[in-house]
Amino acid sequence: MSIILTNPAGFFALLGIPVVILIHFLQRQAKVIPVSTLFLLARTQRESVSGRRFDRLTNSVPLWLQILMVLFLTWLLVLPRYIKPNSTQQVAIVLDSSASMSVFRENMVNRLRDHLPGLQGNASRLQIYIFESAEDKPIVYAGDNVEKALESLDSWSPSSGLIEPANSLRLARSRVNREGILIYVTDRSAGNLPFDANSLSVGEPMDNIGFTGLAFETEGDSVRWKALLRNYSKKIQSRTWRTVFPDGTRSQPRKVTLKENSITTISSTFPSNATRLRVMVSPDDFHLDDQLHIVKPRPKVLKCYQGLTGNYEGIGNKFIGFRNIEATGNQAQADLSLLTYDPLQPSLPPGNSIITVNEATRSGKFLRGRIVAKKHPLMDGVNWQTLLIRDSVQIQLSENDEILLWQGNRPLIALRTSVSPQTSESDGPSRIQQLIFNFDLTLSNAEQLECTALLLHRFTESLRELKVASESLNTEMGQPIDIAFRKGPESPPLVVTQFGSGDQVADEDSVIIPVAQASFLRAPDTPGFFEIRQGDELLLESGCHFADTREADLQDCLSEERISELGGEAVDRTTREDHLWRLWTVLVIVSLLVSWSFIKDRPKDEEEHDSSAPVIP
Repeated sequence: MSIILTNPAGFFALLGIPVVILIHFLQRQAKVIPVSTLFLLARTQRESVSGRRFDRLTNSVPLWLQILMVLFLTWLLVLPRYIKPNSTQQVAIVLDSSASMSVFRENMVNRLRDHLPGLQGNASRLQIYIFESAEDKPIVYAGDNVEKALESLDSWSPSSGLIEPANSLRLARSRVNREGILIYVTDRSAGNLPFDANSLSVGEPMDNIGFTGLAFETEGDSVRWKALLRNYSKKIQSRTWRTVFPDGTRSQPRKVTLKENSITTISSTFPSNATRLRVMVSPDDFHLDDQLHIVKPRPKVLKCYQGLTGNYEGIGNKFIGFRNIEATGNQAQADLSLLTYDPLQPSLPPGNSIITVNEATRSGKFLRGRIVAKKHPLMDGVNWQTLLIRDSVQIQLSENDEILLWQGNRPLIALRTSVSPQTSESDGPSRIQQLIFNFDLTLSNAEQLECTALLLHRFTESLRELKVASESLNTEMGQPIDIAFRKGPESPPLVVTQFGSGDQVADEDSVIIPVAQASFLRAPDTPGFFEIRQGDELLLESGCHFADTREADLQDCLSEERISELGGEAVDRTTREDHLWRLWTVLVIVSLLVSWSFIKDRPKDEEEHDSSAPVIP
């Protein structure tokens, strides 16, 4: 059974042993021995001279009793406690999952290796839990081996943006209860943490240069990419950058110089035969922002059926000329139809459509009344107060139609939403949206207003988002991905495949996502190319990159620790007191009393004699 001494200062009581011995040296007195002859005096002197110096200390019962008393008293004063055989000290560690922690991984492991053994305290074992501050991440480690806990950090890859750790700290505290130790490991000042959490900062200020953003420009048939490169330091930095293509070829390196805390732009065009490429800058300690994985943007194309004639033909042709709109003569295959309302056939046609009134009489006064727009994503930030409309035939609206714009009591623009029934050819029911202009556009100034163009753009984009088709776009690491996919009961799951730097696919990098969980899709946590498929259909091609400027700035990183010492509660929880303390107390008293009785009852060796008799001292 292991023993700890909670008051080591009690060992000073052992100084009582030399004190006891010294007292026994000093209290010895000479015996008076009456003799009848003087020759015995010379004999006594010879024995005293030839004897050893320490012969004066007599081996006596009181001496040993007093030494034993000092030993018992010392044992009482050091306050011994016995470690409970099943006592456990729980430690929960929450790791800051922000990307900047990747720079200080080695320093973090070394610091934890120094601190973890000491956190066991007086317990017989140490239970360790390691969490990430990102809530959607599984637990990193749970066990009682310090080295295995540190080895588990080899696979830990922090890549998130700035994260508030409160929720993760709450979870960790619930795991170790109130008596456990909670530590938040970060690379910056942790400030005041909730749930009695300690903090361990393992960072240090460092310089960094990295990409912070990406944009594109279309110049005819060519696409130009523009990348922002930022210097996160207080001194001028020079770097080189180059482009790497899927076949492995590289452009010539180009030099770029950045002033302190500045941003510059680098750009180039996509080769005609390339749909993806990488842009790399000279590496530094923070690797996540040293390269950009770029795909040429390719939005979904909407097939549009143009059914407008007469006065509307010009408007219809202009709409067909919009970017990413493709004309089709088959209305059944169209993603969007442009149609006019026929009063003789009041029922609206099926499918996604934009419907307007065609006033045959071409007459009517201007409408009067206050124009009011409903709060709706299609109408946010749009000012319709300059709209002028002549009276015309009205479309028969239903009570389920959502009115987006009013003038007085007259509904001007409405949104009708319905669900198409599932057929043998479809993979499930689909949502149908119809944008209804309840007036004649040609009898208004709506065609000249920016708000009309913005409304049409938002509506077509909403249809584009709902269309299940292939597209290419660039994303940030961990960004939520909202793509359209088939949701029928027989629909196959989604497969997310991440590519290496050489466009080589690793089987272990493919993740299968059930249809029920596909709405929670996110971009990978590491930079690179990836694609999403559903069955044989390609839904998305993307390149993801790191673009969090807060995490890329390492100037405010620091090293500090605020880990409180284990208190008396931890000692009481993991150990028990010496249940024999009463016995030791009794033995101290008994030793003292017995020693005193020996000294008190010692027989007197001297007798009274005639004063004329010689004596030997």
